[in-house]
Amino acid sequence: MSYRVGKITNIRSPTNSIKEYEIILEDPIEPEPGQFAMLWIPRVGEIPLSFADAEGEYIKFIVARVGKVTSRMHDGLAIDDRVFIRGPLGRGFRQVSGGRVLLVAGGYGLAPLYFLAKRLKADGCGVKALLGFKSDEDIFHQEEFGRFGEVEVSVEHGLSGYRGTVLDLFRGMVRSGSFDKVYVCGKEELNLAVSRECLRVGVPVEASFERIIKCGAGICGSCSIEPLGLRVCKDGPILGGEAIAPILEADES
Repeated sequence: MSYRVGKITNIRSPTNSIKEYEIILEDPIEPEPGQFAMLWIPRVGEIPLSFADAEGEYIKFIVARVGKVTSRMHDGLAIDDRVFIRGPLGRGFRQVSGGRVLLVAGGYGLAPLYFLAKRLKADGCGVKALLGFKSDEDIFHQEEFGRFGEVEVSVEHGLSGYRGTVLDLFRGMVRSGSFDKVYVCGKEELNLAVSRECLRVGVPVEASFERIIKCGAGICGSCSIEPLGLRVCKDGPILGGEAIAPILEADES
């Protein structure tokens, strides 16, 4: 798959560790929420990034500073700089039409869920989003999610919203609420815990998984989920509860 050339048109810093990049590509692109692209910076490296939004030539990424390439993006990229995009790659979320859905995000895991919320709202779904952060200073995109439905925020150390983890908030919500589907994106521990609870109460669930992705084509095996042999870059990154059920069952035994 060849690269598409993109030009950065806007950069925003919603928190000290997060930056949001708006990019215009030379050619239009049609990713589904949950899919990702490989973003390449020449002489620096290539990383996978979930689409936080996309329409025509316009795309958006939400990027946390976690390594060499993301640090280079935070410190060195500016408006009008060029980047190179390979994608869309992977399997996206399987969207429902109508009904009521619950989105569960851990930190910057909200990126693909924002894109999903936008599409679900357009399809007539009732959307409720739970956004979990470490502290008050880490909160972002609360108002943006509010355009598509209800929003509740949790902080582990702070004064905003629910005091505790987003998993605690979710558990009370899914047991008392009526949802047709749950979507989750965060650290693997959160993904597995939410999926396990959904399977227990009989609610369909999909989770967005993260791994070290090198080829993006399911060839190198660097992103495999063992012992299932699933490749995050090709079989995922979106996996349903039924696909990861053996892992959940093994954890409980």
